[in-house]
Amino acid sequence: MHWGNPYLLFLILLVPILLILVGVANHNRKKNFSKFAEVKFYNFFMQQFSGFHWSLKNFIFVFAFLFIIIALARPRWDKEVQIIKKEGIDIVVAIDVSKSMDATDIQPSRIKRAKDQISLFIDQLKGDRIAIVAFAGKSFVQCPLTNDYDAAKLFLNLLDTETVPNYGTNIGEAISNSLELFGEKEKHKVIIVVSDGEDLEENAIEIAEEAGKKNAIIYALGIGSPEGSTIPIKNREGDVVYAKDDKGDIVFTKLDITTLTQIAKKANGRFFPITPQQSEIYEIMRNINSFEKKKFDSKEYVRYKEQYKYFVIAALVLLLIESLIIYKKKTKFKRVL
Repeated sequence: MHWGNPYLLFLILLVPILLILVGVANHNRKKNFSKFAEVKFYNFFMQQFSGFHWSLKNFIFVFAFLFIIIALARPRWDKEVQIIKKEGIDIVVAIDVSKSMDATDIQPSRIKRAKDQISLFIDQLKGDRIAIVAFAGKSFVQCPLTNDYDAAKLFLNLLDTETVPNYGTNIGEAISNSLELFGEKEKHKVIIVVSDGEDLEENAIEIAEEAGKKNAIIYALGIGSPEGSTIPIKNREGDVVYAKDDKGDIVFTKLDITTLTQIAKKANGRFFPITPQQSEIYEIMRNINSFEKKKFDSKEYVRYKEQYKYFVIAALVLLLIESLIIYKKKTKFKRVL
């Protein structure tokens, strides 16, 4: 037998305590009665009660209490073996963590909004595997392909603009590294690029075109505004200032819709601006769900049927019986004087 809540079985120790309390209560009743009258009057008073029926009621109540404890511990038996076949699509999310993602033209910031969007995307997955690639001037795999969505979200939440120490934005390298996570023969290699589109290496469109020839489908999620924003940073004193270029001018970062649109177009995908309604996430999911799924490894799960209901029924029946037992006799009193 297996138990869902085995720790509750310790409550069974309350059963002998309950029996002791019943015995003590009976003893105290006679003792307290003797304070006001002689013992022979107590015996006279107790003639109207059946000792057997009173003990039987207590016995049944204790057993009902025991069955309730067992039910709460959730006993299980009758093993069932279930083979679950998993299928889905492999998806790699390449997320920009360059300094420009600290811009606040999208509240609360570009990087925080991007993480919120991808977290929502992960919540929509059912059987698909997901990987996360972080990139700035360089890129690396933050989370390998997995269908453990809690783990994927944990790795996602660890990302910030300090994750990659190399300054700059190299979208092309991020696409190349993302592509390496797929098998050679996969029909649909879905890559989601989340970025403001400022590709400082200026090779992302060419690399995206090559990826498209290898069955890659790139969805570009644009984060930022065309009007742009300054980039807040902290100086050595911990004060918030704004990033400047080599000439000392304040850097102004804008969403590059043109670059992101070309990246997506060259790799059989689409560009979506990130919106407060998050409708782009659901649109991407609809597209992905239309693809042919591939089969992942099957897993065998062993489970046991819940059997607590039998003990609940037994406890209810016992309590019903206990309530029907009348321990008061229908007899005339015998004189004791």
